[in-house]
Amino acid sequence: MAEKTDEAVALVEAMRTQDKRKNESIADWLGRQIVAGKIAMGEPVPKEMVFLAETGISRGAYREALRRLAGKGMLVTRTRSGTRVAPREKWSLLDPDVVRWSFESGAPPDWYIRALYEMRAMIEPPAAAFAAERRTEADLAAFRRALHDMRTCDMTESAWHNADASFHRAILTSSQNPVLGALEAGICAAVAHTTAFRYRDMPNPHTRNPVEEHAAVFARIEARDPAGARRLMTELVDTALLDSRGTTVFDLGLPTLKV
Repeated sequence: MAEKTDEAVALVEAMRTQDKRKNESIADWLGRQIVAGKIAMGEPVPKEMVFLAETGISRGAYREALRRLAGKGMLVTRTRSGTRVAPREKWSLLDPDVVRWSFESGAPPDWYIRALYEMRAMIEPPAAAFAAERRTEADLAAFRRALHDMRTCDMTESAWHNADASFHRAILTSSQNPVLGALEAGICAAVAHTTAFRYRDMPNPHTRNPVEEHAAVFARIEARDPAGARRLMTELVDTALLDSRGTTVFDLGLPTLKV
């Protein structure tokens, strides 16, 4: 009896996992449609019965996908007008899924790339300074692993981008700031996708590997030099922006961003 019970539990868990993946798949599709503008702001999402008839999915799966997008601020539901795409300023633009969808759906708008780099410039240099003051031996080990992987992986491989994101994650973690840590997933998604985008269409992405610039930041953190860590981290983020494809369209003197 116990064996049958274990099998039943495993089956239920497998079904739940399958349902979760199905819900995520639907949400992914809708999310990409929205960020690409194929379902514009203010427009309704596909009607439930029509969507179910065309895709064969369950009503519960579709509704769960809508709830997931609503939780990211992308959808709003009103009694008379139904569920529609919310204004972009309501979206959780640093949500890891929203960041991913924005880059997977083609070239993101210039204002979004610029905004992500501005966010990084505001957060990462001070975080590096805090890291220099507060880092632990475990933090230093995480930096060393990331730098080792960046040196031993090809820059065209996803493993290199994962190592780069790990380095920047170590910056946030070693700042020992729990509130800043809550932003870790979004910031690391921004780092990973802006970096991959930067090298995606380069004819020769091997021309400049920024690993030594990362190593210089680490050296200042290891030496407990907050001012040096902040300065080099600022230079690292600024250089990344200048390396980005189409940087000339960024008017860094503009006081506001057009969303």
